[in-house]
Amino acid sequence: MVETLTAVNDRRAVRFASSRVSTKPERRNRQSRRCDVATRVGSRSLIAISDVEGVFNDEIVKELAQTVKPLADPDIARVARSIRSSAINFLKKKNKLSFPQLRAAMERLYRLNTRAEDGNDRTAQALARAVDAMHADVRQWLLSCQRPHARNIPTATEILSPSTRQSAVARLRLILSWGGTVVAGRKRPGGRRSRSFIKPRLRLPEPIERGCPPGEAEREFVQWLALDYVEVTGRSPPRTAHYNIDIRGPFSDFVHRCFELVGAPTGNVTRLLNQYGASRRRDEKRRRAADRPVT
Repeated sequence: MVETLTAVNDRRAVRFASSRVSTKPERRNRQSRRCDVATRVGSRSLIAISDVEGVFNDEIVKELAQTVKPLADPDIARVARSIRSSAINFLKKKNKLSFPQLRAAMERLYRLNTRAEDGNDRTAQALARAVDAMHADVRQWLLSCQRPHARNIPTATEILSPSTRQSAVARLRLILSWGGTVVAGRKRPGGRRSRSFIKPRLRLPEPIERGCPPGEAEREFVQWLALDYVEVTGRSPPRTAHYNIDIRGPFSDFVHRCFELVGAPTGNVTRLLNQYGASRRRDEKRRRAADRPVT
């Protein structure tokens, strides 16, 4: 009898241990693992603009044209130019830096340039790599600021060469900043204040109060692809898209495939298609109301 009760208690203990409530750290670890998996699955990298012609080659364009079920044999060369133009416009929109991103890139360049002033080869190599990998928007903005002074951005060769390094770093400092402001140090609890320092004034554009709303590039990409669909099929795209993959339709398959080819996430494509259809209905309603005769 004692052995039987002991076995029952052991089984109860095992059941309790297996069904016990998870602690907060364990739940947080499981949630973070799930988020990591979702991020890895959903994260995609956009293709380069130079790769658009290779990705959207003639065979892929023929496949896309057959997906939308054209009424007649389309001009593949013309369709390819139209789809590639839509993809390039989307990638340019996505690659454009916002004001916070531009400021962060400028601040990083200024930090690397300040470290390279000591003449060390390692810091010079880091600055040269950053100058080579400079974003096109940053380079274009800096060149537009230097038109009255006729200063050119130093090349990586000038930064790496010991004979031209000092002048290249000094010129890059003048390109990135124009003076500085004295900032008072923090006040300590004992009443003393930390040493004041000079904060550089970077050559930044005027911040805009409101930038592009999130997802603006994706919405415009859907609109451009809708025009490509009209050009191939000769009919307007449907105003609604179904979330079921089996019955979502040729236009939805066409847009999903184009998003996949450019490397963009496809999770919100159906929602974007329905938003585009709703905006078309509103526009048509406003046009009918405007054309209605006034009695």
